[in-house]
Amino acid sequence: MSEPLDQYRHVRQVAKEYLSSLLSSTKYPEADLKRIGKILGLYDAGKLVFQSETEVSVMMDFSLAEKLYNGKSIIDLELAAQHDIDDERRTILEAVRTGYTSLFEVLSSDPKGHTINLYDLLRDDDKEIIDINLSQSIEKGRLLFFRFLSFREFSMTSGVSFAFGSKEKEVLLRRYRVELRTRFTIDKSATRFLIFHRLNRQFGQDLKLI
Repeated sequence: MSEPLDQYRHVRQVAKEYLSSLLSSTKYPEADLKRIGKILGLYDAGKLVFQSETEVSVMMDFSLAEKLYNGKSIIDLELAAQHDIDDERRTILEAVRTGYTSLFEVLSSDPKGHTINLYDLLRDDDKEIIDINLSQSIEKGRLLFFRFLSFREFSMTSGVSFAFGSKEKEVLLRRYRVELRTRFTIDKSATRFLIFHRLNRQFGQDLKLI
């Protein structure tokens, strides 16, 4: 087993437990899930309403990484907090802080190496990520919207992906550009997330993970 893959497995597990703990405690009362749910369109008739289990993860990713709290994110607040954060967790926080969301087109995948080669449609750039499950089943040409996190030896998603069919590429790019001009919310990053969240509800496809 390669060293980057070992590191990926470890970071994925630590990040999942650590980042979820930031929202499950009373440490950051700024993260009002009712308010976040309303922004995402997940709040109705006095309660949070999710169309799928994936939308729970969507809400967590949005709540943690976007600058929703007076121009700062929960990640920013945690990095600035006056308490000890070990190097491993600080590295994870910095990866999320500097990460970004985009729409990627799958160029190829390597099930044995657990990697996926992608083209960033919004930044005109080629990328590679490690994803053990997704690399086993993702088809060439599929479109994925996710938060790209970069570490020293590898890159990965934040864990949340919206999947679309290849035939939707032009309509997704057109709708994104139009809505970005007409429905600007909070800042460009948060607006991008909200646009693709809406597009996922309309055009999204299930990911068949092995």
